[in-house]
Amino acid sequence: MRKTLTIAVLAALTSSGAALAQEQTRTKTFDGPNVSATQTTTVDRETGTIDRDRTVTNNNTGNTASSTLDRQRTDTGAVVSRSQTGPAGNTRSLEGERVRTDNGSTFTGTATGRRGGTYGLAGSRSRDGQGNSSASQRVTNSAGETVFSRDRTTTRSNGQVNRSVDRSRKAGATRPPRARRPR
Repeated sequence: MRKTLTIAVLAALTSSGAALAQEQTRTKTFDGPNVSATQTTTVDRETGTIDRDRTVTNNNTGNTASSTLDRQRTDTGAVVSRSQTGPAGNTRSLEGERVRTDNGSTFTGTATGRRGGTYGLAGSRSRDGQGNSSASQRVTNSAGETVFSRDRTTTRSNGQVNRSVDRSRKAGATRPPRARRPR
């Protein structure tokens, strides 16, 4: 009896491991009175890829917005590519690479806005294992000028937590509008 049970458990574990290594696709749909949406996500743990496609349609106007996300794991981190297309057909995109370091990670990439502007992206974050951490982000325009920057430092000492955040924005640069749900 005990040998049969052990063999059954081993067979179940072996088959579940093979199932986890296969590509898995999941589709979610939503149909409401004003909007319908579909999201399809495909994950392949063995190759380290994630592909996500979303489409949202306003049922009253027929306007459609869509987005795609592709992420590929690498030996040192991951490469990501994302694009979003609004109801008017304007597209914005982001491509970049995250690289793991000994105590954090860095990110470098480019972004293209809906009006066609191209921006450079750079960021880093680190922690020291003692509860201290830092992070920084930079956005530069096509002329190489810093349009936006943010630096954060968190330190812990004697039961106290100190956090400082410094932000700067180029004169005349406007804050991008917050994303809103389609109406």
